Amino acid sequence: MIRFSGFDLTGVTRKLAMLAIAVSLTGAVFAPADAQRRERRSDEQSDQNAADRVFSAAIGEIVQEALAQQEAEQYAASITTLNRALSNSSINPYERAVSLQLRGRAYYDTDRVSQAIQDWEGAIATGAMLPSEVNSYRINIGQLYITIDDYTRGIASLERAVADGGTEIVNAPLARMLAQAYGQAERYREGLTWANRFWAMIPSADRQRGDYSLMLFYYQQLDMVPQQMGIVEEMVQRWPAEKSNWRSYASLLAQVDREEDAFEANKIMYINGMFTEGREIEALAQYYSFFEYPYRGAIILEREMNAGVVERSQRNLNLLANMWRQAREWDRAIPVLRQVAQLSGDGNDYLKLAEALFQERQLAEAETAFEDALDRGGLDRPGTAWTLLGNVRLELDRRQSALAAFQEGTRYPYSRTTASGYITYINSVIRAEADRVRIRERVRRDECQFGVDDLLNTARLLGTMDENGRIIITVPPRCTDLYNVFGEPIGQIATAAAEEATEGDEAG
Repeated sequence: MIRFSGFDLTGVTRKLAMLAIAVSLTGAVFAPADAQRRERRSDEQSDQNAADRVFSAAIGEIVQEALAQQEAEQYAASITTLNRALSNSSINPYERAVSLQLRGRAYYDTDRVSQAIQDWEGAIATGAMLPSEVNSYRINIGQLYITIDDYTRGIASLERAVADGGTEIVNAPLARMLAQAYGQAERYREGLTWANRFWAMIPSADRQRGDYSLMLFYYQQLDMVPQQMGIVEEMVQRWPAEKSNWRSYASLLAQVDREEDAFEANKIMYINGMFTEGREIEALAQYYSFFEYPYRGAIILEREMNAGVVERSQRNLNLLANMWRQAREWDRAIPVLRQVAQLSGDGNDYLKLAEALFQERQLAEAETAFEDALDRGGLDRPGTAWTLLGNVRLELDRRQSALAAFQEGTRYPYSRTTASGYITYINSVIRAEADRVRIRERVRRDECQFGVDDLLNTARLLGTMDENGRIIITVPPRCTDLYNVFGEPIGQIATAAAEEATEGDEAG
């Protein structure tokens, strides 16, 4: 509500005080109004008005008494006194106007605003007041209507004063009063005209906070963002240490898609110690993340979390962990991710932990975390998790368990191609290794055969024989599983012995 700040009645009081002095000196001033008019025969309306603006002795004495009571702040008594004057059948329009003005003042001073308005409107209706007086009272009446939330009548009274008095009566307080009344009545387009007039009347150096607030209010209601920006920029320049101005400025910058400038405004607020709430630090950290400065944002968030400014909640820990991940600071992300996973028990949180452990080559722990994630379920893309688990197991040189994980990955369309590729790769490696073993064995057998043949040939000339005349050679160590000391293939001997044994069994 727009509060009434009072208005100046000293003019009326001063006139009536002068009147009281005149009464005390002589009764001539209070001659009947008709007699006074007869003494003045001017055709000029001003002279006629002057003739009408006189008191009779009877009414003058009553008004003098009421005035004295009001000077003594005996307002209730003055109302009773003035009622006597107003009930007098001989009262003239001017006397009625002054009596109503004074009684209205007494009503006002006893917080009976509606009666004050009624009396003052009655005083105007007498037609005995000068135009300047009428305008002054219309402004007072308009202001009183505003105090009782009757904005429509308040605006009408003020606008009537302006219409009758002309632009010369419009000063800054009146323009502001009309702007406030239109604002309260939610007639923003009409009120903006008065707000702009008021703003233009106030020198920049004299503008107060409430003046800026009035203009900002109108621009906000009418969604005039560039004008809002101009007002708020002035407020920031004038009161640079006030956080609310900076907050409004940052909000407007974001509203007009100047996000980076809004980010800079938030940084200035933080550097100047204006952020005292955790949510403000969180918003700043998110700005850092959005503009690809996650490392700095994570540093700030972690510091304020450790200082107790930012709550160490699951949500904020998630924010911190994600920023460390975004900055690829896996070693700093891991303890936070582990804490988040333990708090939430969510499969996706364990998956993030597993990925960070994998990046840091902590493979055994990564395998466990991947398995925990899959066991807990609820994953957005379980096929990807199976494929990553297969990668970890492959790097741990556990091919069969890796194949099992990749096989699970083929169950999902989005991971099937990748998982199948790894399966093909592992199988080809296994086959290649088996082929290498076979080739190596074949080469060894060939080399052993050639070597034993050479040894036998040499032994026939110079070698040692046993008591049965059989040649004995020294078989190379790598060939002892293939040939005996006589140079005979062990496999063939074993096969022949088995066949003889079989034939003997059949004959028996």
